[in-house]
Amino acid sequence: MPGRLGRRRAMRGVAMTLLGAVLLAGVVLGVGWVWLTGAMTVSFSDWVAQQRARGWEVEHGLPVRAGWPFAARLTVPGVRVVGWTAAMPRGFVWEAQQVDLTIAPPRMNRLVLAASGQQRIRAGMISVPYTAARLEANVALDGGPPAQGMEFTLEGLRAETREGPLTAAHVQARVAPGSENGEPALILQLDTREVRLPPFPALADVGRDVESASIDALLTGPPPSPLPLTPRERAETFRDNGGRLDLRTVALRWGPLAGELRMVLRLDAALQPEGHGLLTVERPAEMVATLAAIGMIPPRSAMTAGAVLGMVARVPDGGGAPQVEVPVGIIDGTITLASIPLLRLRPIVWPGEPLHLR
Repeated sequence: MPGRLGRRRAMRGVAMTLLGAVLLAGVVLGVGWVWLTGAMTVSFSDWVAQQRARGWEVEHGLPVRAGWPFAARLTVPGVRVVGWTAAMPRGFVWEAQQVDLTIAPPRMNRLVLAASGQQRIRAGMISVPYTAARLEANVALDGGPPAQGMEFTLEGLRAETREGPLTAAHVQARVAPGSENGEPALILQLDTREVRLPPFPALADVGRDVESASIDALLTGPPPSPLPLTPRERAETFRDNGGRLDLRTVALRWGPLAGELRMVLRLDAALQPEGHGLLTVERPAEMVATLAAIGMIPPRSAMTAGAVLGMVARVPDGGGAPQVEVPVGIIDGTITLASIPLLRLRPIVWPGEPLHLR
């Protein structure tokens, strides 16, 4: 009996110790969750104040803390942002029914921003409502590995444009710092799959379904200036400091258009793109004919290019569609393929005035 009683007391002691450990862990998790969600609330409020100070309009409902016990989440309803960027100097409007900001194991140094519900984006006179099964931006927090940069994921997109529905099964984008020959650079990556375009009449010859499109690029140039430069001044600074865009791989599979481009682009004296590279194309004659049919290149240029490419195209050793690898260039505003002028580009007009919201 004394031995059995001793074992019971020992088991009771172990149970109490485990219970105490669980309670202590719960208290620690609770304190950590309260502190982290509080810090996220303050940081979100600071971000809103900063955007408003620069002239943006930011509206939202009352943030709510959530995610206990395994995640720290801040749920923000009714988000509306009116702002501008260098790419959209006339401004844009973005609305989302709900935005969640989440920090969770095992990536505690990353912040995940997820938008859900009905959403809308407007640029100028174009307004596009849409929904998505998943729309997330993954960014590094202060102190996190900067090389990871920002990741963007979009799945199950359905947008309603004026021309009809636009859908996409998967879109993945990444922007991260890198280097090229010891110089700082910016890695730009994009991968899209199963995109169905609106029924544009002009695309009847190429079809609405884009099987896949991807970009792997490296942007090398001077760091952003702390001074408020105009777009033209930024372009001049980029050119004068040896800036370039290295298109390491640009791949497309869209109906009869299937190929891969490798090219390096710079800005010339007139701040227009120039560069040289190599283009690998499947069924080159069919590709050129399709581009002519949808009005992208003149018929005479298409006839010449189609004849030349058709003669040099070869079937790969492993079989499949005929392929050809030809030099491609942009010289004095003209795209050339195997030294044959194909298309005259419209000049880029760089605004000389500072950007402002309109």
